[in-house]
Amino acid sequence: MPQPTRVRYLVLAAACSLAVLTYVQRQGFVAGTPYIKQSLGLNDEHLGYLGSVWLIAYGLFQVPGGLLGDRLGARHVLTLLVLGWSLMTGVVALTAGLPPGGWLAFAALAALQFLFAMFQAGGFPVLARVIADWMPAPQRGMAQGTVWMCSRLGGFLAPLLVVWLIVEVFDGDWATPLWLLAGLGLLWCAFFWPWFRNRPADMKQVNDDERALIASDQPPAPPPSGPFPWVRFLTSRNVWALCLMYGFVGFGGNFITRLLPVYLRDHRKLSDSDTAWLTGLPLGAGVVSCLLGGVLSDWLIRRTGNRKWGRRLVGGLTLSLAGLMCLLPIGAHEIWLLAFSFGAWMFFNDGMLGPAWASCADVGERYAGTLSGAMNMTGAFLGAVGMAIAGVLLHQGRADVMFILFACSYALAALCWLAVDVTKPLVPKDQSVSL
Repeated sequence: MPQPTRVRYLVLAAACSLAVLTYVQRQGFVAGTPYIKQSLGLNDEHLGYLGSVWLIAYGLFQVPGGLLGDRLGARHVLTLLVLGWSLMTGVVALTAGLPPGGWLAFAALAALQFLFAMFQAGGFPVLARVIADWMPAPQRGMAQGTVWMCSRLGGFLAPLLVVWLIVEVFDGDWATPLWLLAGLGLLWCAFFWPWFRNRPADMKQVNDDERALIASDQPPAPPPSGPFPWVRFLTSRNVWALCLMYGFVGFGGNFITRLLPVYLRDHRKLSDSDTAWLTGLPLGAGVVSCLLGGVLSDWLIRRTGNRKWGRRLVGGLTLSLAGLMCLLPIGAHEIWLLAFSFGAWMFFNDGMLGPAWASCADVGERYAGTLSGAMNMTGAFLGAVGMAIAGVLLHQGRADVMFILFACSYALAALCWLAVDVTKPLVPKDQSVSL
């Protein structure tokens, strides 16, 4: 008896490899910021504003990136995006030759971070389109959790790799490691573009049984053109709840991925080696919880038959606990307690990623890329506000106030999950609204 082929898992592996690459390049720059700060004569406020510039650009191009993925498919769009952001990763290295302490260095870094974020913005929304096209609905939580697990693996490895290259291999040179990271993106494109196809029906290696398995509980493939249902989108409670939830998470969560190494090295006075592993540890904790959150959400749905609460419970509970954990650094004086504080914070933060991105596929279906982009956009915009405030508070020596604000934001994010109902898709399955 014929068995379904397993090409969908190769596609998931390709998505996971891109998630690793995305965070290796993104967090590679962040890991180098203490050295870039010293080399170019920047301060904490400058770094906070750089984080805000990155997040504003990242937010602005989320929905356009998702729309392109929904309309043109992932193969060409992802390839162009990776080529673009990899080039920007390398060009940042050229700022090492600028005179320190002036406006030119900050302006150049801000412009390059804007362009880098512009290209990276479409990455995860388009990957959401890939998951929606290639994974059966009951496996989407697991798939999204696995993708985000791999992103955190990249974030965990990046500071260890980059700090080692800067300190041990290149004797303080932070520019050469960025060129090496850029080369990784070119290699990924060289393997991905010739092999990947946008839908299972377009790939010869996929047999009929696997196509049928993937297509179960999915709407028919959308036509290539047509109006986007903006009225439904803008009036959907699910859309607003998911976007606001992700925005409140972004307000506090981006501290770990943008400013943590500066906080540890310059404000907690930790050594380079301690800063490197403490910067990577939270993302290492996320490696576990990203997958665990998605798998647990899928398991609850299978166990109870209730898709709404299978997504809600995991997302809301993990964010409530993340809000409590981000208060722990206030009283943490030993290095082990700092490690536990930031590790637990990110562990619970990332437990909601699988349910959140799976909810975008459940609610958005054929518009999963656009909904994912809108959600990630809101996270980036509120994250930009959070990072600007964090930079000012750090510069003023008021880190305790910063952590309290983050805890309040997580509480609001947890409440947003109560308004998410994934049993109500953006476009009902019996209606044909085409993209």
